[in-house]
This record gives sequence, structure tokens and C-alpha cells, in this order.
Amino acid sequence: MVTLEQARFARNYVTCLEKGDLAAARSLLLLWSKTYFSDLPASPSRRDLTNPDLWGCLAQYASLSGDRSPVDDYWRRLDGITPYTPTTGAIPLLGVPILNRPDLLQRLLDSLDHPVETLAIVDNSIGSGLADSDALQRLLARLERQPPAGVARVRVARPFGNQGVASSWNAILTSFPEAGFALLVNNDVVFAPGVLAEVVGRIDPSRAQFLPLLPAPQEFSAFALTPAAWNRVGLFDANFHPAYCEDLDYAERLRGCPTIEWIAPEALQRRQQQANPVASATIASDARLKACNRTTFLLNSLWLHSRRRLDQPHRGTWMRRWLSQWDLEAAPAPAPEPVGPVGAGRP
Repeated sequence: MVTLEQARFARNYVTCLEKGDLAAARSLLLLWSKTYFSDLPASPSRRDLTNPDLWGCLAQYASLSGDRSPVDDYWRRLDGITPYTPTTGAIPLLGVPILNRPDLLQRLLDSLDHPVETLAIVDNSIGSGLADSDALQRLLARLERQPPAGVARVRVARPFGNQGVASSWNAILTSFPEAGFALLVNNDVVFAPGVLAEVVGRIDPSRAQFLPLLPAPQEFSAFALTPAAWNRVGLFDANFHPAYCEDLDYAERLRGCPTIEWIAPEALQRRQQQANPVASATIASDARLKACNRTTFLLNSLWLHSRRRLDQPHRGTWMRRWLSQWDLEAAPAPAPEPVGPVGAGRP
């Protein structure tokens, strides 16, 4: 939001550049940022936070001087902002990645007993060759035309192939950043009666919160996450592909951030667990999926225990994605179940 004061800062900055006084320009930019953030309302809107003049001057100064400290100061101040997030009492965003088993997705939808503003589904079945892919496509098309009762709108993303759980969650979060919180759920989960209303009552969109609907190790089968939480710890690590260990990585990051509120209501989780006694129904339903999953689970475990995951997460991205593709046609006979920490069933 540009005010007369902000415009005056911009003019004075240009004057500093015309005089070739970069030191004065730096001091002015630091004062500009400090003044700008101190004048913001307690919960600013997106319009309040939009200041292209300041952004442009900060970037120009860094380019001209090589000094990034005013830019870093701006980002540090922005980290402390909690934007205004309107709430309606409904689930603002229900996100579901799916690979197969449209029957399970329908079962999940049948268990909804609370209003949902947006149901966002990432369809990872394209090109999978699974037997129920056509049935899944028909169900998704019908949901887009006619949302389930209580759901205001249905949005379906159809990537070229199986993007994996982490990428799917990221696509849901980043596509609807205005949502007060996201409830991300596996398609093989059902909601116990009253659980959704209780989640809405417990989550505060203005705070950095994570609420798993199931106890460990199924915490990431269904969980609520506020924008302030993923703003602080980042998105999910898409190097875990297509499934498993992305939850362990994210739990580690959540617990490593002291400002994150990890909410674990025991009574709610107990009721939800009673309604979901079996996990991993999507992978367990196809022997080829189980065989492919064993290989990529071990590759993901290797990445989880790598120092590179923390120090150089972008290096080797192509190799990891290339190795982690699921070739169902060439899948060997199922091997024994992997031993070690696992998350919930993933598409």
C-alpha cells in the first residue's frame, strides 16, 4: 500500500542514487522498511503488504551495491507478520492426493459432516495403468460437475504423472494460500462423527499450528496446517518421491521450530483412530504398488538419513526423481515389508 510517506521515501532514494551516495541510500532503505512495518495494522491484508516501490528500490540497491543487508532486513521483518485471515466456520481447504481406489475417496466424502469451502484433489493416476484409473476419472469429473453435499467447490489438478505425496501437498497449499488452514487427508481415511467440527474449533488461523487427527505413526494421514506454520517451516520436501518419509522430515522440521504449536487432542485422535483401524489401503490394494513402493521407500529412507538433505537439498534432484519412478509393468513380485519408521499410507 503506497502512502504519501512511502512516495516521499521513494523520491529521496532516487535523489541518493543521483548523487552517487550509496551509503545514504542504504540508511534510507533501512529506515523506510522500519517505518513501513511499524505503520502496518496488527493483521495486515495483502493490499497492506503490497509495496512495489519499496521492493523495487531494495532490489535495485542490492544489484548496484552488492550489499544485500537491506533486502535481508526486509525479509526478516516480513517473517514476523501475521496476515488477516477471514474465517467462516467451514473447513476452508480439504486437500486429497489420490492414485487409485475411487471407492475409498467416495467413502471419505460420504463421511464429511461439516461444511467445506474448497475440496482440492490432486489426481496422480494419469498414465499409471492401474485397473481403476478410468473409474477414478469418471468420479472426479462427476465431483467437478456436482460437488458433494456441504462442499462449495471442487478443484482437481491433473499432473502429467504421479507427482508424489509431498509435491501434491505442496500444490494444494500453494494453489490456495488464502485458506485459513488446510486439512490434508489420504484418500483411504474416513472422518469420525464430529471430528471436523472439533478441528475447526481448535485451529486458530492466525497462529502457527499443526493438528494431526491421528496419533503417531499415522499423524500425516490426516492433519490440519495453518499458513503461519508452513510459512515458517517451508513446504514439504519433494525429494521424497512418490511416498514415505516426507512426513518424518516434516515432523522433524515442525518440532525444530519453537514457535509451532503442535496440537494433539487425545480424545479426538482416539475417535479418529477407531474409525480408521487399517492404514495403507491404497498401496495394499495392488501387489505391483507394494513392490514399487518397497524400492522407493528405501531410496527415501536413504535421503532421510543423508546430511545432504539439510545442506544441499537441490543437488541431485534429477537423479533422485529419475530413480524413484514407479514402473508398474516391470514391477517384480512383492518382497517382504520394509522394516523401519514409516508414515501413513500414501498415494
